[in-house]
Amino acid sequence: MSSHIITKIGYIALQSNKRLFLFSGLFLLVATMIFGQEDLKKPLPIKAVQDSIKAPLPPQTLVQDTVQTDSVRTDTLPKKPALLLDNIKYKAKDYVKLSQKDQKIYLYNEAEIYYQDTELKAGIIILDYIKNEVYAGRLKDSLGNYTQLPYFKQGENVVIPDSIRFNFDTQKAVIWNSRTEQQAGLGQLGSDAMKVYAERTKKENDSVYFLSEGKLTTSKDTIDPDYYIRVRKAKFVPKKKVIAGFSNLYIVDVPTPIALPFAYFPLTVGRTAGVMMPTFGNDPNRGYFLQNAGYYVPINDYVDLTLTGDLYTNGSYGIRAQSVYSKRYKYRGNFNFRYENQVVSQKGFDDYSRGTIYNIQISHSQDPKSNPNSR
Repeated sequence: MSSHIITKIGYIALQSNKRLFLFSGLFLLVATMIFGQEDLKKPLPIKAVQDSIKAPLPPQTLVQDTVQTDSVRTDTLPKKPALLLDNIKYKAKDYVKLSQKDQKIYLYNEAEIYYQDTELKAGIIILDYIKNEVYAGRLKDSLGNYTQLPYFKQGENVVIPDSIRFNFDTQKAVIWNSRTEQQAGLGQLGSDAMKVYAERTKKENDSVYFLSEGKLTTSKDTIDPDYYIRVRKAKFVPKKKVIAGFSNLYIVDVPTPIALPFAYFPLTVGRTAGVMMPTFGNDPNRGYFLQNAGYYVPINDYVDLTLTGDLYTNGSYGIRAQSVYSKRYKYRGNFNFRYENQVVSQKGFDDYSRGTIYNIQISHSQDPKSNPNSR
């Protein structure tokens, strides 16, 4: 009997543990994140040190500009002419002509214009009412003589020129052959007061004039002076001073060796230090002369000093010094010194002589009012 061996194979179903797999995955993920990060670097201990370099400060005079730039474009329209601040009054003897074409007013013969403190008189005046500018000139008669020279007055300053051009807006002027007198307290025009001439004068404002080819003189002849100091260029402040460059003394239009590279001429009236202008003349025995040229110094309110001298063409000369002191109701006195070298006639003549003179004088007096009880 045949036998059969029977083998029985059985399958057992294996079940995976889901919780174990989940835990293992989370563990590996956390480990990877921890060990995959960079190590934190610790900073080195560096000691803080203060910077010794200081930034330069702006200068104290530097002021911050607070003006903002204007972004508006500049107006391309032409500006309107400046307007006068007051009315202009004018008149003339012969005629007053208005020209619309030239935009000017013509005044002829004894013409006059008044504007604020400005007064202008002349033989002919032309007023440009667009530029607010005036021109004044003289007239020429049938004999060829000039008459009605312009008379220009502004405030207290008076100028008598051959012609003048003046702008009412800017108050500037150009003057030709001007004549003016300073130190009016010493006399009227034609007296021995200081007079200032200039071929061309430029007026900057009420107090400053610039002279070109000027003359300073105290001669009474205001048209053709016998003597004068010629200045090429000068700054002229009316009633105060004249500051000039090269200055040369002229006698009868002939230059003399007396010259200065720089000169200052005070024009004030009163006790002010400055040069004293000489007088010119002719002596039959000693020739032409300059007398009383010198310098005055007010030392203080009670004492002054005057230095003067004379010079003659024949060699004679003189030097004088005078000091006066005075105190009101107290005392009064003076000191005088004089030295003269006198030459009479010319060498070779019978009447020729030469001599020197010395003289010193001192005087002092007390005011009776200083001691009212004395008799």
